[in-house]
Amino acid sequence: MAIPASCKDHYMLPAMPEPVALAGKPLTEVTCEAFTIEMVWGEAGSSSSIVIVDSQGPLGDIPDSLKGMTEAARSLPLESVKTAHIMIEGVEALAKSTPAAMAEQGGPDFIPTIKDQGGMRYSIGVEPKPSGGQVGSLLGNVRDRYAVTMEIESDSLIGLAAGEAAYAPMLAAMRINKLP
Repeated sequence: MAIPASCKDHYMLPAMPEPVALAGKPLTEVTCEAFTIEMVWGEAGSSSSIVIVDSQGPLGDIPDSLKGMTEAARSLPLESVKTAHIMIEGVEALAKSTPAAMAEQGGPDFIPTIKDQGGMRYSIGVEPKPSGGQVGSLLGNVRDRYAVTMEIESDSLIGLAAGEAAYAPMLAAMRINKLP
């Protein structure tokens, strides 16, 4: 798939993966808005996606009456990532504090953790084992400005190790250092 003309000069496009297949899935969609960019690989039900939202990016061509609401919407994804990271740090600390708490989660493979890679602080959501252990979204924060969300639609991803392996190609394809 070629990059749409509306995205060709988007200031965040250089940080996204090359517009080619990723993890065996063809690129199927690229969407660019004033302060957001999204790429989707594969078809609905088994797709993978990456979204970057710039909490300080341009508002675009909007009426003055909507600027306040748009500014709030622009910062919400980053605030959500930061809140999720605080919660994950708490869950991780609690689970590591006692053997009983670790057992309740289902073991180390069912505890989300915070990691740093290539200038991005991120976490991969994972349910406790008794709840099914399914892997959720990858949520990232870059320079306390950009919110990165990666999602893989799959019911078969169970446990943190499976999530890390599934998200690895997406993380490797990103070029976070090219964000302004």
